[in-house]
Amino acid sequence: MTGGGLGYLKIISAILIWSSLGIFVRKIELPIISIIFYPSLFASLFQFIILYKSKELSLSTFKAPAPILYLLAPCSLTNTLLYYYAFTNTTIANAVLTHYTAPIFVALTAPLLLKEKSPKTVWLAIIISSIGLWLMLGGLSVRSEEFKGIIAGTASGLAYAIIVLLLRIIMRTHSALFIVFIQNLIITFMLLPFVTKTSIPYSSLPYLILMGLIHSTLAPLLYVDGFKSVKANEAAVLGYIEPVGAIILALIFLNEAPHFKALLGGVLILYSGVMVLKSRQS
Repeated sequence: MTGGGLGYLKIISAILIWSSLGIFVRKIELPIISIIFYPSLFASLFQFIILYKSKELSLSTFKAPAPILYLLAPCSLTNTLLYYYAFTNTTIANAVLTHYTAPIFVALTAPLLLKEKSPKTVWLAIIISSIGLWLMLGGLSVRSEEFKGIIAGTASGLAYAIIVLLLRIIMRTHSALFIVFIQNLIITFMLLPFVTKTSIPYSSLPYLILMGLIHSTLAPLLYVDGFKSVKANEAAVLGYIEPVGAIILALIFLNEAPHFKALLGGVLILYSGVMVLKSRQS
């Protein structure tokens, strides 16, 4: 498999892992901030051990371009918090659809910030995948009282787009493991003051540890490492696969069967991903 093909495989694998987050969150009886904090804590400890044993930690690894490196964690935390806020202040359809405006933000800014061209195929894939997501979610239905949730969902999409762009820059100077470690470490310290009085139920502990190892370590490593050979706008479009994975996993583990529009939308999303892959190969 070529380097580009392997990069796509890594990013798609990470996205499919993240699509299982909803199932884990349902099993954990903790506030949202705690659900973000503890996996980041376990992940940073695990990653520190790996980095220390491999002798990758040194003063030089924390140097320039530090501003870009350290922006990743606040952007990631902002993205997650806004996304959850959208879920609690508007419909799930509105929250998810507005969040997945990220590929549009990336396609608009990547040529300016990264000098990456956005071919017509990528733009067409964005349109097709957006239609597919709209079908999956049953169409956009907005009421005036849900305005805050809509704004938060769109803002989370912008934050996710910034993450994608920053990763393309930072991958040139730091390893994937170090980037993921710094991100989890900063998030841990940022949320620490808000979880000091929260106790962890024993039933939730295994899920939090698994999230730390799988969702906060393995998936980010695959995602970040995939950027070595995948363009920012391509990775953003591939992100549309996540709702498809979430529907399949919900059907398997929660017995939530999708309606016909969801299936049709999933086909369009998968097709848009295939378009991106073929355009890169050609």
